[in-house]
Amino acid sequence: MSTARKLHRALAWTAAVTAVVWATSGAFHPLITAIGPKPVAFQPPATSFEAAALPAPAVLLATAGISEASQLRYVAVDGRPALQVQPAGRGERVYLDAASGAPLADADRTRAIALARHYSGRADAAVAETRLVEHFERDYPWINRLLPVWAVRFAGDDAVTVFVDTGSDRLGTMSDASKRLWQGLFQTLHTLSFIEVPYLRVIAITVLTGTLLLTAGFGARLLLSRGGRQPVRRWHRRIAWAAVLPALLFPATGLFKLLVGQLPSAPLPVPPTLAAAALTAVPFTEADGAIREAVAVPVIGGAPVWRVVAPRGEVLNLWLAEADGTAIHGDDEALARRIASGALGKPVSEALTLVSAFDRDYGFANKRLPVWRTTADDGSGWYFETRSGVVAAKVGGPDGALDRAQALVFNLLHKGHVLDPLGVTPNQRNIVMSALAASVVLAALFGIALRRRRAARTPEHAA
Repeated sequence: MSTARKLHRALAWTAAVTAVVWATSGAFHPLITAIGPKPVAFQPPATSFEAAALPAPAVLLATAGISEASQLRYVAVDGRPALQVQPAGRGERVYLDAASGAPLADADRTRAIALARHYSGRADAAVAETRLVEHFERDYPWINRLLPVWAVRFAGDDAVTVFVDTGSDRLGTMSDASKRLWQGLFQTLHTLSFIEVPYLRVIAITVLTGTLLLTAGFGARLLLSRGGRQPVRRWHRRIAWAAVLPALLFPATGLFKLLVGQLPSAPLPVPPTLAAAALTAVPFTEADGAIREAVAVPVIGGAPVWRVVAPRGEVLNLWLAEADGTAIHGDDEALARRIASGALGKPVSEALTLVSAFDRDYGFANKRLPVWRTTADDGSGWYFETRSGVVAAKVGGPDGALDRAQALVFNLLHKGHVLDPLGVTPNQRNIVMSALAASVVLAALFGIALRRRRAARTPEHAA
């Protein structure tokens, strides 16, 4: 007991400052979501064009001098069909009139502004700035996943900025001046983002977290002893009973997530680029009527497939890119099976599962929905998006078991989802977790007060 008390006091200052900074900044996280601007729409705008007899994509791309593309799809621009192209190695997309092949000037930026107005509801607000974001940054961190995106900032004191992906018409995220302030504080204080040397940041967090864990552990041992007579000491002990568990779990789960994130992992398979010369067929006929989009979906190890979608979202048909106009027999699941077979390197014949909502295994951070799931031979779950051909996620398996474990532990204990079976709402969960964080702060503050009193008495005792 004496050793525990000495070590608890020796580490107290560092642990207390760490606890106050991290617990307080951790409470910022739900605040960031609560105070940030909210979208008024959650689905892309309903646009469409009338199918017509058009030149083959290969002809249009050759005229534009494009030999390879990362993405390719037919979309509506002012009600007319246009070929949207992301040339390989470039972020900004090019738009070609689908009938004449003429380039549409500034079309990607114009589309980004229209999407930003759609999602934010700011139909008449003046646009202060637009810029193409090709790398994750402080205002658009990695958690948003989608790249490249356009950042559209509207005029006004709140400086609302909408990040949109014109390649899928998706909303990346929204922010304003207040959200950026709190998000910046969270990144600085909670993740120590100002330390730009990666391993130095990890070492600093590990040392601080270790100090906090040791102090909390020794404090837990001291709770078994009799309490002191001083009011400050009594309150420190009373609050410590509530704070000891979160003081152990919050840093432990956060450190677990950080360290697992440093482990090397095999990158997910990346869809191949599209060879312009192979795109010799238009994937629809005049009889198809109204079309929302027709996307050339790249398939690893196989020919790309055109996925043609009606205005209400149903898949009209699937066409092989090099085919002469004959539709593939099958539906969206058949396309998902082709993508899965290419990614896994073997035929996938069993039925796939459609995932249309985020869950514990395939969380919100993955961004893409709907996706199709299959299980690999090693037990890992693979998720595929037919709209883009992207491998959206891989969960579990021998090389992913640790990552899955940290995600489960972090979500349950660090973010408080262990409370979900009790029927609590997200706001109620945030209140509970903030209260637990507050108990850690209070215990630390009373601990600092005790140390200050002890330090003030030391010269008298020494004399």
